[in-house]
Amino acid sequence: MKKLLLLFLVSAFLVVTALSAEITFWKFTDTYADATIQRFVDLWNEENPDKKVVFETFPWGDYTGTKLTTAFATGEGPDVFFISPGDFLRYVNTGIALPLSKYLTEDIIADFLPETIEAVTVGGEIYALPLEMEPVALFYNKAAFEEKGIGQPQDWAELKEAAAKLKTADRYGIIVEVAPGYYQNFTWYPFLWTAGGDVVDENWEKSTFESEGAIAALDLWGSFVKEGLAPSSLPAGANDIGMFGNGLADMIVCGFWGVKQLQTQFPEFDFGVFPIPPYEKGGESISVYGGWKMMLNAKGKNTDIAAEFARWLVAEQIDFPLDWCTVTNSKFSPRYSVLEAGNEFYNTPPNDVFLEILKTSKSEPTFTPEMVKAVSDAIQAVMFAGMDPKAAAKGASAAINAYLSRYTGGVPGK
Repeated sequence: MKKLLLLFLVSAFLVVTALSAEITFWKFTDTYADATIQRFVDLWNEENPDKKVVFETFPWGDYTGTKLTTAFATGEGPDVFFISPGDFLRYVNTGIALPLSKYLTEDIIADFLPETIEAVTVGGEIYALPLEMEPVALFYNKAAFEEKGIGQPQDWAELKEAAAKLKTADRYGIIVEVAPGYYQNFTWYPFLWTAGGDVVDENWEKSTFESEGAIAALDLWGSFVKEGLAPSSLPAGANDIGMFGNGLADMIVCGFWGVKQLQTQFPEFDFGVFPIPPYEKGGESISVYGGWKMMLNAKGKNTDIAAEFARWLVAEQIDFPLDWCTVTNSKFSPRYSVLEAGNEFYNTPPNDVFLEILKTSKSEPTFTPEMVKAVSDAIQAVMFAGMDPKAAAKGASAAINAYLSRYTGGVPGK
């Protein structure tokens, strides 16, 4: 009798276990946005009691540092996690990223802007779900521009002139990211592209970095710091537009997310936005849009449930992406249906300026960490080591070519 009871209890436990699953969802801590995600996670858990999602966040430095890599190295990685374009290939090339194509219908894929799907596609397979698009522009202090009689800069020369006019004994003319890494490269790429430069050719066969455009863009950012137009160190990363709101400078290179942050933290601050000026008058202004992606762990125990949750949150319903992009944040959705639903928001100043900028923006490149470092080293060398921009571009190009000669991983969009 006892044996029968024991067998019954074991069988009951196995049935309950089989019917109940738990997946983990990780991202960096964000004071403004985490409550929105938690609200939708709670909604999912309420509607799917047998498929529980546990949402966890970690300090920015930890998450973008070693938290994910360490977790996956020990086999304790999350089932669902936020990933930046800069780290995308790290997880694709190591087999951690779960292929998603089989979980996505043709209608779902067709609702995404093609370029956003292309950016997360390697070898014909989709490895992440795009969450957002955040074009980069120049924010400026309207009162300071009016006081100094400055108009919208039409080229780089006028941009430097504006920064010089705005600089005072206790205020800089412009803020650019000075710390090396993904974000600095991300906000520097529009200057590289606007000057006609690039990092590598389309197929990643050779570097194109040793070009006049790269040299010019390196020289410009170097001159911002060397001439004292921009601070050489910052109290936080330049993605924190609060420094601009607090008066550290009267211009800052920042992304669309900065609009909501300024409006929330500095509601009385009268700011404006203009595109990255072209290299020369009459040239084309090209920006970059970044945005976090949602990636799934191919080695997780409940990949089907993780895919079901991620698909529901990001791609099937409209409530979360609309809230995420137009209420909680100021971002563009990569989905046509959400862009249409948010039409009024996107056409309200200054969001409408970013809407125009988006039309001539390119997705943040998903380079490998080694390629990112080569570009970053060149920017840092010109900014802080006094290296000639031409020599820095040549050195970065050589490093990239040496790396590409042994690279065997995937190429995004191919």
